[in-house]
Amino acid sequence: GVASGAVTSVSLPRGTCATQEMSSKGIRKVFEGFANSYTAGMELPRSRAALPEVIWLEVAPSTNQSLRELRAARPDAPHGTAIATATQTAGRGRLGREWATPSGTALAVSFLIRDVSIEGGAGALGVGWLPLLAGSAVAAAVRVELPGARVAVKWPNDVHVFDLGQDPAERGGIGRKICGILCELLPGFIDGTGDAIVGAGVNLLIPRDALPTERATSLAAEGAPGAVAATVDDPAGAELFDRVLATAGTELLRLARLAQTDADAARARVIADSATLGAHVRAHLPGGEVVQGLARALAADGSLIVEREGREPLTVSAGDVEHLR
Repeated sequence: GVASGAVTSVSLPRGTCATQEMSSKGIRKVFEGFANSYTAGMELPRSRAALPEVIWLEVAPSTNQSLRELRAARPDAPHGTAIATATQTAGRGRLGREWATPSGTALAVSFLIRDVSIEGGAGALGVGWLPLLAGSAVAAAVRVELPGARVAVKWPNDVHVFDLGQDPAERGGIGRKICGILCELLPGFIDGTGDAIVGAGVNLLIPRDALPTERATSLAAEGAPGAVAATVDDPAGAELFDRVLATAGTELLRLARLAQTDADAARARVIADSATLGAHVRAHLPGGEVVQGLARALAADGSLIVEREGREPLTVSAGDVEHLR
């Protein structure tokens, strides 16, 4: 169950209180199994001022799962609701892959995005663009912390950091992963419109020698001026967590609105932030086929169009894409 302390100790933005939306019993039911997790925790002043509602969990198996449970219990939870933690014990990425980080060193967050469209149309982008838009939002937040670095989105759902001083206009190359994104559709779509979750894991304070692979990185490993703490328990670490969450969340909500009101502008932003378009890639498709070619464009649904020498272009809707040197 949840911690035995009063639910009213949870700090919510703009003076609201958890009990205004759910009873204490309801909160306990939603977060059953997250012992001692639903607490006031970090103050997160920037994030609480910028986002409709922010819920901090000391520990969470998965913020996506926590948000699914919250939305089921509170169908009227506002667009932009965020659940965040610095200690996620059962995080996962695409294809069910594990995402694990040392406690207190990363930002794991899930945002509720209301009224997304499966197909898009009528000047709006479909849900296939959501991970790309989320990548652009996180890239913007990372750039604030790493001035001068090239930060770009690797199709379809990773944010990478490239060597400092590298030409931001240069496409392709091999980057270091600082963030992974997992988007999920929620039950209840009507006429192709419904709600989605955008989950992101951003490596903040993980030392270089604690990173899982040489192709991973963190703000601390990249020498970000604000990444000087060991964990978010340090005030400097908490401030960094809050800053990245607020910037990424604000930009995600702005881009989600833009995708519904000005598809051309949203599409242009995704293209500008892409590290994949213009790169030579190897695509590993779900059926086991492996193809190589030039990542030429994005299809109407956000799929990747790969040109192959002497063959018809291939549209890649799912699979892993690696950049070739």
